[in-house]
Amino acid sequence: MGMMRDGWWGPAKTEAGFSLVEVVIAMLLLMVISLAVLPLMITATQSSVSNREMAKANAYASSTVAALRAQFPDSTTATSCGSVRAVTGEADAETGLTSTITFPGGCPAQYPGTVTVQVSVARTAAPGTPLGTVSTRILVGKA
Repeated sequence: MGMMRDGWWGPAKTEAGFSLVEVVIAMLLLMVISLAVLPLMITATQSSVSNREMAKANAYASSTVAALRAQFPDSTTATSCGSVRAVTGEADAETGLTSTITFPGGCPAQYPGTVTVQVSVARTAAPGTPLGTVSTRILVGKA
């Protein structure tokens, strides 16, 4: 709109700056864009929490398997299938996870042989669906 005069006399004024309507429209556009991005941020946060729990569970299961393998290093130490199958899971107070050790397949038919060991990790407070599972085989020398 160019130049305006302040009454009959005085300096000319320019229409510079934002009007209140422009500010309100900009705020509405920002709100609509924010509402579009908000579900993405919520999903990413939930996914991050879930992945962190699964990583903890897999690390705990792997450490349990490593401890088992260190306890029964090879068949020359007179490792028996019964001693391997006597190992039980335990709860970790620091992470709030519980490991469950199962032996699918049982003892081998011939010795030396291997025993399949499966470690599943679940939450202590809600033991249900395991968060992570790790399997290994341990060499045994006798029944």
